Amino acid sequence: MAAKAILALVLSTLCNLADAAENTAPASANSRISAKLLREKFDAGEYWSVGSDGLNYLKTDPGNHELRMQVADSLAWTGRYAEAIIQYQMLESTRLAVRAMIGLANVYRWSGRPDIASPLYRQALKSQPGNPDAIDGLNRVNRELRPGTIYTIGKNSDSLPVIQHSNILAQHWRGDNLALKYELAISTSRYTLSPVNTRQTEVDFSVEHADMPMAPKLALSVQQGPITKAFGSLRLKLDNEPDLNVTIGHVNWGNMAYQPQALLEGLTATQLGADGNVITRIGTISAVYNAYQISDGNQIQDAILHFSPSWHPLGPDFRYFVGLSGHFALRNVPTYWSPQTGYLSADIGFSNEWSLPSGEYSIYAQRGFGIGGEALNSYNAGIAAKRYIDRDWAAMLSAGLLKNQRIDAYHSKYLSLGAERLW
Repeated sequence: MAAKAILALVLSTLCNLADAAENTAPASANSRISAKLLREKFDAGEYWSVGSDGLNYLKTDPGNHELRMQVADSLAWTGRYAEAIIQYQMLESTRLAVRAMIGLANVYRWSGRPDIASPLYRQALKSQPGNPDAIDGLNRVNRELRPGTIYTIGKNSDSLPVIQHSNILAQHWRGDNLALKYELAISTSRYTLSPVNTRQTEVDFSVEHADMPMAPKLALSVQQGPITKAFGSLRLKLDNEPDLNVTIGHVNWGNMAYQPQALLEGLTATQLGADGNVITRIGTISAVYNAYQISDGNQIQDAILHFSPSWHPLGPDFRYFVGLSGHFALRNVPTYWSPQTGYLSADIGFSNEWSLPSGEYSIYAQRGFGIGGEALNSYNAGIAAKRYIDRDWAAMLSAGLLKNQRIDAYHSKYLSLGAERLW
């Protein structure tokens, strides 16, 4: 199937899933729902139901501000940010105005807009100077908005055996318009696959404007060694709810394939990709698709489709999923992984994230079961941590491993250490 046809299919499927979820969600008859029942559901953690049924109930009792706050919180906590924003804004002139303002700021922070969240937290603190939620939220967005320098060192290795040592120095900052975000990075990498040994230096620059239509993100890079080449990509947001994005670009396939021979051959690729997620009553459906037309004439297609249930018995930050992942090639090329027979795996896994005043922490694990092509059993796990030492400094660590029992058994691992200085 052609890349454009698959891209259209992915986007169409996601949109249809969103429509179906909305149209098949159980409707709540106002005559059968009560404010008392909604509050009981809220206390029991049934946030999706409170958000959906509560909107219907508020049409008959618009002055119930306490319930509106619970509905707004429920919508925010289940990822329905656009609807939550409307409900918080309707509480601006009520006695719950400060709570609503903090909830509104949280939604903007969670949706990647710290520039909008910051003045809301500040306004809340003017009314309640000691409010702990506003203080914590402001501290968090300040970390995102301040310019910073990050230095990381890393090592990747696999069973081929390819070994990569890398050093990255990056600077990120905002423009006068805080919705405008820049990043400049210089990286050096040394790849070894006996008898091949090659070095690469790359300069990367990206700019993202969250206030422009489709929130464009432009990324440019220049590779020096073993062959000097330039690359670029553009990412665009097509919609917020459901979240839909597309990416087009000319990319460094040698780097992406993690193969020194591909770097020496100067392999590049044209990328066409789409990703998105749809939030429904029963859970979140996520999909990623990328097609690569490689400069050697080969074609690679990668696809992931996951479902994560909305029921979280181990807490809201513990998420588990089931799904499919695939990797397909037009033909097999010895230089990089390109299974002509394909690779299709059924996956099950979990992730847990902790966002604390002291830092950001996460773990993930995944088990795969081969159902097509050369796929057999696979295991994938990793951790990441960012610990704030003080107001200006943070230490970072990430590590992971992969074991893949495909036709040729394969395993890899990585470790990265770094530090960030905020200015």
